[in-house]
Amino acid sequence: MVIPTACDDMTKEALESEADRLDRTDAILVMSCGFGVQTVAGSCDNPVYPALDTLFIGMEGAPGHFSEKCAQCGECVLAWTGGICPVICCTKGLLNGPCGGTNNGKCEVDPEKDCAWTLIYQRLERLGKLDSMRAYRPPKNFQAVVRPGKVVVD
Repeated sequence: MVIPTACDDMTKEALESEADRLDRTDAILVMSCGFGVQTVAGSCDNPVYPALDTLFIGMEGAPGHFSEKCAQCGECVLAWTGGICPVICCTKGLLNGPCGGTNNGKCEVDPEKDCAWTLIYQRLERLGKLDSMRAYRPPKNFQAVVRPGKVVVD
């Protein structure tokens, strides 16, 4: 069976509608991220196996080429970096500007890669928001996201 997404409330309903087939199934192979695997596992009594390894939350560019877009770090900086995440885009994950090793806008760690902070500067310049780079930002609280994560909203 194919479930459109394996990570929402409809998963349990889809599995329940196929209960007779699942009773005859030795295992379920789930081709989704780890969240989808856990959702399916929590919705049935069959052994559930991941068919993929979740590396990051990202998107596909060309077929078979994926790039990370979010680390879900708990203290999003996109509002003041022009929508470019230095946690993900900077090879060193620097949050307060470039490392000083950039060369013609390229990363010193990977000269084929654009420096994230050069990209941030260029985007903020185009948006007329360079003042955003001059504002003091306190150090990132890496304890903002406790693992495993849990959020309680009153």
